[in-house]
Amino acid sequence: MHPILGDRLRLRLHMVAWALVGATLGLLVHALIGGGWTEVMLFGLPMGLIAAPVSLSAWYLCRALPLARTSATNIGVTSVAAAVITSSLWAGLGRLWWATLGRMGLEMPAGQPTALFALLSGLGAFGYLLSVTVQYVMQASEDSVAFERRALESQIAQREAELRALRAQVDPHFLFNSLNSVAGLIGPDPEKARLMCQMLGDFLRDSLTLGGNARVTLGREIALAEQYLRIEQVRFGRRLGVRSSVTADAGAVAVPPLILQPLVENAVRHGIATRLDGGTIVIEASLAGERAVIIVTNPRDADGGRRGTGFGLEIVRRRLAASFGDRAALAIEPAPEGYRVSLTIPVEEAAA
Repeated sequence: MHPILGDRLRLRLHMVAWALVGATLGLLVHALIGGGWTEVMLFGLPMGLIAAPVSLSAWYLCRALPLARTSATNIGVTSVAAAVITSSLWAGLGRLWWATLGRMGLEMPAGQPTALFALLSGLGAFGYLLSVTVQYVMQASEDSVAFERRALESQIAQREAELRALRAQVDPHFLFNSLNSVAGLIGPDPEKARLMCQMLGDFLRDSLTLGGNARVTLGREIALAEQYLRIEQVRFGRRLGVRSSVTADAGAVAVPPLILQPLVENAVRHGIATRLDGGTIVIEASLAGERAVIIVTNPRDADGGRRGTGFGLEIVRRRLAASFGDRAALAIEPAPEGYRVSLTIPVEEAAA
């Protein structure tokens, strides 16, 4: 079915446009052939309305000969042939209608059949070719929109696949570090190892629930990071302190789930664990204009620090790029006595 038939507004506009064409035809007939205004308008307006459904056939021609798969020669020849045929039929109907109006008693100019047929044929062919041109322009516009939509859908699918792959890498990374922590306690303190396993089970359940969302609030994300750090406090005791400072507006910002997990893991593994007297991990979050800034700071032993692979930071960087493009950033600021990592994320509405 022609798309215009399913859109009442477009159909009305189409009929109005061809009624104006009919009025123009009446003016031309009056100027070139003669006749009273009533007669020429009674002739022109119905002819315009008859042309309205005829012009819709241009849509079927354009669909049968798409621009992308048809040569310009074939399109031109077919369009001209269709224009000649339809305009001839329309002109024939016009002559018949002209004669009918005369038999109805209207004063129609006589003796001008050739001029009338030529006028109708020329105007009909021009109108049909104009309809074909409009249809091809609309087809090109629709194809362009469809191409952009497919490209966007492909980009979204690719990004979602990348995010799933990155998320799949976060979990083994976290489990590896957590199991190492449990293993370190089994020999010297089995009771703490048991407690840590229980807390670890609770944390894994919460992380799986949270990780099932595309976005979570920054407040929930930081609460989960604090839950992980409490697990590590079982192992480190007073050597590990935790302090967080999150403004209310920053806590409502939407972030990818578990985006802070590799950062707090690194802060424990490469910071607190390298110092005999431990230290405090500080998590801060605030808004700066249309950006949320999250900072994770930890002390470290510049001489005794263990060298990491950079895997965790790379995962965070790639997840930010996949989620926000160049609107998000990861900045690393190492210092002799400490380590500071900051995330800058655009403000978006959080999921419920």
